[in-house]
Amino acid sequence: MNQVKKLARAGALLCLSFNLAACSSTTRDPAQSPTNNNTAPQTAQVASTSLFSTAAHAATPAEDTLRFYNLHTNERIAVPHSIGDSISSEANWFMRDFRRGEPARMDPKLFDLLTQLQDAIEARHPGLRVEYHVISGYRSPATNDGLRSGGGGQAQNSLHMTGQAMDIRVPGLSTRELRDIATCLKLGGVGYYASDDFVHVDTGRVRYWPSRDYLSNLNCSR
Repeated sequence: MNQVKKLARAGALLCLSFNLAACSSTTRDPAQSPTNNNTAPQTAQVASTSLFSTAAHAATPAEDTLRFYNLHTNERIAVPHSIGDSISSEANWFMRDFRRGEPARMDPKLFDLLTQLQDAIEARHPGLRVEYHVISGYRSPATNDGLRSGGGGQAQNSLHMTGQAMDIRVPGLSTRELRDIATCLKLGGVGYYASDDFVHVDTGRVRYWPSRDYLSNLNCSR
């Protein structure tokens, strides 16, 4: 299985390396949040070439593919990832500070966390195809300060500024359950923003907010 996964990942990376039209395309969803006016190139959605089609079909997507949709730019990307992998330039561009067009330098451990979170979600919901809808990925210090000044409530030393945090939701899963599953992993910080319908996850120390009351009724054995 490991050899199969390596072949599938190699096929995806071949697409990125040669920008083959047959195996990559840009996908936008006009029904979602308005796009920004940044003229930077759109991010390609990665797929395997026919050369690796057998390996790609044999691999389990939940084990090595993270799918993201950026609510601000209407971009989608599929990122091959296994625990310990580095972050590609394409993924870092996708997670950029869209307000300033500044590329991210995402923490690989955050993608490790998201991989384990995806596995845990799909273990509970085998029929659910996880796609992370990104409310906030990387934020530059300048953007973070500007949002704080406007009363947005961003932390002064936000881990978004170091690529260690992401605000997400998963269609088909309530944010309450997403919070619970992320909490059970005990891999970092988990913030629950019920009124804004998203969950914050990060690779900082293990902590939970705004309330810890739910922990007493948390069932991590499912």
